[in-house]
Amino acid sequence: MQRLVVLSAVLAFASIKTCDGTLAVESVQQQLLRSVQSPEGSPIPNLYLALRLSGDHSHALETQYLRKITTELHNDIQSSLSQGVPGAGLLSQYAMCVLASCRSLHAVTFTVQDKTDTLITHLKRQMRQEKESIDHSQKPLSSYFTFSGGVLALCLAGVRVNVHHTAHLITAVQHDKLAEAGTVGSVDTLSMAGMALSCEKKAGFYTHGEAALDAAIQKIKDQLEVTGEDFSIGNKYSTPMAVMALVAMGSHKDLSSTMLSLEADAQSGAYTNPMALSYVLMGLQRKSYLDLKHINCQNEQNNLVLEPEVEQDVLVEAVPVQKVMVVVEVVKSGGQIHLYTVHVPKGASLLTALKLIRDKNTGFT
Repeated sequence: MQRLVVLSAVLAFASIKTCDGTLAVESVQQQLLRSVQSPEGSPIPNLYLALRLSGDHSHALETQYLRKITTELHNDIQSSLSQGVPGAGLLSQYAMCVLASCRSLHAVTFTVQDKTDTLITHLKRQMRQEKESIDHSQKPLSSYFTFSGGVLALCLAGVRVNVHHTAHLITAVQHDKLAEAGTVGSVDTLSMAGMALSCEKKAGFYTHGEAALDAAIQKIKDQLEVTGEDFSIGNKYSTPMAVMALVAMGSHKDLSSTMLSLEADAQSGAYTNPMALSYVLMGLQRKSYLDLKHINCQNEQNNLVLEPEVEQDVLVEAVPVQKVMVVVEVVKSGGQIHLYTVHVPKGASLLTALKLIRDKNTGFT
């Protein structure tokens, strides 16, 4: 095969910046608001968190859903605690919802065996059981995802996390216990752990081994910065949470192609589950749970309106993803000129275009 000596490209780009994803964000917001109005199923804390961390709000619908959380979810947790069922996961999510509502965590209590304690006290107790399970069996009572979520919730609440909890999480990262077999689920666990450890670092709580803490965060960052050929991190369902974690950890990786792919998937209706949609909304807006530390319930824009659903018999034209044409001219050593053309989403990188050409043309390297 002849050696390539010149590669020139004529790019039809007006800008190399990523699209702002406004249409995708609006689409996901509307789907989540419809989920809020649905009377079916148990409340989803993450749905409320996504709406609260958004730049646009519907105070009436958010208040309606918070009421469902503080009644139905509260009662579910009360029942679990009374029966001795482990509940660190739900307690963590409930705590973050209370923070998102700008209410006091000390006002939320549960009564077990005639003793009333705050939500935080119960969460600390549950986390102690998780830690003891790691001590005895080298794994949490629930999962490292839940354990990481507990560390994160306590940190966000301003509670100094038990140093042994953080040390166990750092050790799990060091020994690859969060990414066993490279499963997609491990991307979610790595993401939650990354946010938890980043919160600990920013709060300055863990002073017993800052170098180990930094190394663990960097290792998670390195693992999550690896994208597939479709620019996803794990797959399209784990990508939004991975984006949240990379934002929280201060990653400098260029996520423009990943964001473009996420926006396209969101607009095409690839996500329908409210839980998945909640992660998508936070990912599209580059938000993470760490933003709960700075949430301000005053002077918010109460500008989000639930639009009426389009009748099923009305034909709706899907909003196309704007694309541009890239032409690459290759001059070989013998003087032959070959032209390659490809269409890519507006805002994609040159590397993205070249990879697509490579995939479609044998001999192009």
